[in-house]
Amino acid sequence: MKKMIKYFTFLIVILIMCSGCEEEKNSELTKKKNENALYCTKETSAKDNMSTSLKYTIYYKGEYVTRTVSIEKVISDDNNILEKYKTAYENVFKAYQNIDYYDNKVEKLGNSVTSTTVINYEKVDTKRLLEIEGEEGNVFDSNGKVKKDTLVNLYKKYGAKCE
Repeated sequence: MKKMIKYFTFLIVILIMCSGCEEEKNSELTKKKNENALYCTKETSAKDNMSTSLKYTIYYKGEYVTRTVSIEKVISDDNNILEKYKTAYENVFKAYQNIDYYDNKVEKLGNSVTSTTVINYEKVDTKRLLEIEGEEGNVFDSNGKVKKDTLVNLYKKYGAKCE
């Protein structure tokens, strides 16, 4: 009986710890009290019966970005196209997988592939990001921060609408 109680106690502790972790991850996807949010979107369709939906949320305080959440979705009835995009996303984000506060998840569900990326610019190691992305043409200013307007201009340059 004592073993059974210890076992259930252990399970409950694990469940509480795991639910706390999930709550922390989910909080990265929502606006905090002292932040503002700006939403950028772009939708496209191609001749091969494929479409994309791009949604970028910029969280910011003042003129500086605190976090971004990017959700890029490719929709197609052609499984080969979906597999190509899934592989491409996974390859792009391999370089970032060991950087804290830079999280990416790629999922293939039904007729779509979704890449979700969350970057916490207040905590991410910008030096490591610059090692991957290079110093030239990046979004960081001389203080290692990202200005909201710089990111908005980048999204708009590639056809996104920001509100």
